[in-house]
Amino acid sequence: MKKLLSIYCCLLFLLGGAVFSQNKYYETRLDAPIGNDVFCVMTENDSTFSVIGRYFIDYGTFNTSWSYFAKSNQFGFETPITYYEVDTIGGDFGVYDMVKTETGYVATGYISTNEFDNYYYIFLLYLDNEGNVIELKNITPDNNASLGYSIAKNTEGDLFIGGYYTPPFISPNRDKLYLAKLNSSGEKIWEYTDWTYPYHCVFRAVLPTDDGGCYAAGYVNAYLFNESGEFYLTKFNSNGTMAWERIYDVGTTDACYDMALTRDSGLILCGESGFRKAHLLKTNNAGDSIWSKKYFLNEERSEFVKVASLLDTTYVAIGSIKSNDDPGMDLLITKVDSLGNLMWHRRYGQQEINDYGYDFTPVPIPKGGFVVVGRTDTIVPTSNPGIQWSLGRGYIVKTNCMGLLTMPEAAFTTEQDPDVPSRFLFTNQSQYAYPDSIDGGYYVLDWGDGSPPYLCGQGYAPCTQDTLIHTYQTEGIYGVTLQAIVCNDTSTQIQSICFGVVPNPQAEFSYQDFSGAIIFTNLSQNSYLAQGGYYVWDFGDGSPPVSAEHPTHEYEENGSYTATLTLVVCADTSVYTLEVVVQTVGISPPDPLKREKTLHIYPNPAQNTLTFALPEGQTPPSGGWGVTGDLGVKLYNLTGQLVLQITLAAGETVKTISVAHLPEGLYIYVVEYGGVALARGKVAVVR
Repeated sequence: MKKLLSIYCCLLFLLGGAVFSQNKYYETRLDAPIGNDVFCVMTENDSTFSVIGRYFIDYGTFNTSWSYFAKSNQFGFETPITYYEVDTIGGDFGVYDMVKTETGYVATGYISTNEFDNYYYIFLLYLDNEGNVIELKNITPDNNASLGYSIAKNTEGDLFIGGYYTPPFISPNRDKLYLAKLNSSGEKIWEYTDWTYPYHCVFRAVLPTDDGGCYAAGYVNAYLFNESGEFYLTKFNSNGTMAWERIYDVGTTDACYDMALTRDSGLILCGESGFRKAHLLKTNNAGDSIWSKKYFLNEERSEFVKVASLLDTTYVAIGSIKSNDDPGMDLLITKVDSLGNLMWHRRYGQQEINDYGYDFTPVPIPKGGFVVVGRTDTIVPTSNPGIQWSLGRGYIVKTNCMGLLTMPEAAFTTEQDPDVPSRFLFTNQSQYAYPDSIDGGYYVLDWGDGSPPYLCGQGYAPCTQDTLIHTYQTEGIYGVTLQAIVCNDTSTQIQSICFGVVPNPQAEFSYQDFSGAIIFTNLSQNSYLAQGGYYVWDFGDGSPPVSAEHPTHEYEENGSYTATLTLVVCADTSVYTLEVVVQTVGISPPDPLKREKTLHIYPNPAQNTLTFALPEGQTPPSGGWGVTGDLGVKLYNLTGQLVLQITLAAGETVKTISVAHLPEGLYIYVVEYGGVALARGKVAVVR
């Protein structure tokens, strides 16, 4: 058994499609060397996930495959990818599946000796939480060629491996079913190797059962020349004896690729049948078929390779699809109801190239969406005219619960009836809510006067009209709120309605300069923020406008800037401008004090106490950090009000004070010496 030669990391970024990298939902690709596939994804929390896959190395006369592991951040991959090499040039090392353990991860797949070795061997790859290799263990059955497709873990920590093995001196397409149960250290508890079925056989999925055994699913008798093959499902007891087995002849060229437990304790199997048509099969816990359905019969080709059972008793399957007039495959996401009826399907990818889905994970919160991984091909020209390479890239699609990349955008307009002043017309102009679609979103329109809100869309009455009429009973200023809600995303817009009242807004502000960071203190009157009044700040330096009540802005250069505050209530607008003079950008602290001698502020966030401390080995200058009338540390709230001030006396390096009396919120601290700001920052006070 060969060993891993090295593990190395490099910075590798996901290159996005037609979306910005900071979008919550996106489709993007992973550019590993030469080409790569992402075979497995697992959710870490509701916004991050881990992936493992395979990439190729081109040696000119032959290619070899190695593996990699990576963790995402909230918006994709901007963290190092860990690559796993093998010690023999030309040897293959591919990972197909992994599970989470208490100490990290364990994965399975295949490994070979060199390019001349036609045998693959099953292994277990133990990783820590950062993807570093702990151990590589060979679990090959009697040194026969073999491959691990699926790995699962039960609550006791036991592992189940499903795949195939090929005994020596057997003709092609004679792979046999392979299943093993191991303890957490990778030592075999039992092993199953089967010769019953004559042609190509494999376990593609395993699931633990509560009694210490497992379910295993795959296909048998898949012999391409006879265009045959059947779905295969079996249950094993904890001691490795077979409890039962089922063969499902659902068409021709049938192949089962995955299964999942259902909410009624049954199983849902996915794959392809009937000359490459996506297929789902629902069974009870004894393997008896309940329903069996083909999908996309009018398309040239389709397949489901992974399936999940959702909390609402629906099912989602992913895979690939190709239309008759489309030169390439598309990544496919499909949702069906509890009886297998199609609810919706989405296609992702580019025209004229192949895009595949290999694995996915539902985000672990209600209506949280999906992360789908696979491969997208890139066409690469060669030096030989007319010849092109199809180069694979890891493909990742993160969607909402409807399989979409969009987020709702609430928007509406208002108009007062000139004949009946108490009556107002509201026109919904929201986007990306899909209230009339199966599994779509809905609207909540609150009139702001205590009357029942208007609701329409999924779970409520259909949204039959875009314009609504509401009559107010008494004069006043009302804040009307529209929420567009899709899956786990909510977009809100608030507008003010003035009936018989003149709001008379008065915009005004002041500012303070903290070494180039300007704290703007809003002094406006009649803002009616709770009723939909709003601010627009223009800082006069070309930066985007903001709507905060008391913003902080950093100018990049010294100079004079015309800052403008606009306050809008109903249709009444007030504008206030002020010349902001910035003179402290880039000013260095005076000698002998250096910027690195500023204070450490901790804990941050703070709850009851806050400590100010010099870095180890440094002392305050003679006379302390402060001078007469100019204290060393000041703490301001976001309105610019001074709420706390201290000084460090000569020789004093640490000072802890109470902040228990301060309201919860964000504060700005400024470290000063001789009237010059040496450092500033933000500290949060929490309760």
